[in-house]
Amino acid sequence: MERRSVFSALAAGMAAQGATFKNSFAEAFLKSFVAHWVDTREYTLAVLDAMPADKFTSKANPAQRSFGEQMLHLASANNAYFRGFDLVPPPEMRAPDAANKEAVRGFVVAGFDFTDAVLAKMTEKDVLRTDIKFSPRLPAHSAVDIFLRAYMHTAHHRGQIITYLRVNEIKPPTWKFEPHA
Repeated sequence: MERRSVFSALAAGMAAQGATFKNSFAEAFLKSFVAHWVDTREYTLAVLDAMPADKFTSKANPAQRSFGEQMLHLASANNAYFRGFDLVPPPEMRAPDAANKEAVRGFVVAGFDFTDAVLAKMTEKDVLRTDIKFSPRLPAHSAVDIFLRAYMHTAHHRGQIITYLRVNEIKPPTWKFEPHA
């Protein structure tokens, strides 16, 4: 989905929810996060698309996950983080063969579609929550913790994945850093 389409869909979803915020921080934070999440989605998919299908099993180091496994991990973790909001039913996603570029891309897109659907349902109350359990072994997190965790986790693994491109002598796509009002 094109950037404007994703952002427009998320904005329309929030408006349809009657997202009137009294807390200016919650409103500004969600708006900013959604804009940056759209950038994250686009860049992650651009990085995925840059890797040829025959290189999805490549690793920068034998102890690491393969390129395809890293992408599956990134999407699975985001689903876990956003599932904790319990705003939309999570997709039934079984990780595909990590060597299959088309299947991995579909899994990653479905993961972003899920997080986008959750973000589109957000209300002020959701943004201010402090009781989100995304893992039974961890204490409850705030919504802001979840947003930052998902964003940082995605950036962390995407940074690793860029190394996989470089090891395979592939120039990574350029990150577009644009301010969001």
